Amino acid sequence: MSFYQPTRPQQGLTLVEIMIAITISAILMSGVLQIFVSNNQHYRTQEALSRLQENGRFAAHLITQEIRMADFWGCAGSTTNITDHLNLPPVGSSNPVAPLEGGIAGTNDNGLNDSDTITLQGASGSGIRVNTHDVMPAIFSLSSINHFLDNGDVVLVSDCQNADLFQVTDASSGTHANITVATGSGIPGNARQPGTSYADGTAMMFKVHKITYAIKTSASSQPALYRQHNGSNVEMIEGVENMQILYGEDTDNNKTANRYVASDTAGLVMNNVVSVRLTLTLRTIEDNVAGVTANGDRRIRRTYTTTITIRNRV
Repeated sequence: MSFYQPTRPQQGLTLVEIMIAITISAILMSGVLQIFVSNNQHYRTQEALSRLQENGRFAAHLITQEIRMADFWGCAGSTTNITDHLNLPPVGSSNPVAPLEGGIAGTNDNGLNDSDTITLQGASGSGIRVNTHDVMPAIFSLSSINHFLDNGDVVLVSDCQNADLFQVTDASSGTHANITVATGSGIPGNARQPGTSYADGTAMMFKVHKITYAIKTSASSQPALYRQHNGSNVEMIEGVENMQILYGEDTDNNKTANRYVASDTAGLVMNNVVSVRLTLTLRTIEDNVAGVTANGDRRIRRTYTTTITIRNRV
């Protein structure tokens, strides 16, 4: 005769079972950890790359827009038709606008990381019509009080026959805006007042700018694109490592570039430049998103190149 003997419930785990369970758990955790690290690295790389590409597009767009409109002087056409009433700048300072220097200029390989600089000059906007003009004491009445002109702004007024460049000393508003031009005040200030009368309502007034783009070191020790506007220097985009510029010179007067050369090339006539080839090199701000590069860091770099036509010269 046999008797049924119920199985006794398990009271615990053996040491071997515990070790096997720990080993399996460690393998699984290692895989999960590897997936997490890989995904995290992929996310950081994609985020840094997206920011890099956005910065590149914005930098190229910003400079392109202003190169395209360089050397615009209203219906005055050329700087040779403009009478400059500004004083020479004080020693150690820069003239905010100097039309006789030309609408476009640059330097080659003298910036940070052997980058170039480019300087653009010209009038901006569509202009504001001059209603009346009292030659003495040099007060211009404009057609709109919303002119966005301030004391110290350099402006150009032209009626397509005459053109004068001067600095505003008093931008008051009323039914119509009154712009006063006085001598001896401001930097650089006016050496004299415009002598031409613009009283027949055909003249237009434009705000004039001088802009220089250069690569410099930012406050966070990163290379960055800087924009100097009428003497005020502002950091625009961080991570711009280099800027190279070639100037397209029209040597046969057919409004098309025959060669692209650096600014210091022998024989280059800047007044014959009709287009600009811009190359920007940007890098990620983060130094942990790639393998070790030839530069000795772990940054991603991208280069953007575009060719811009100077509209006012073609």
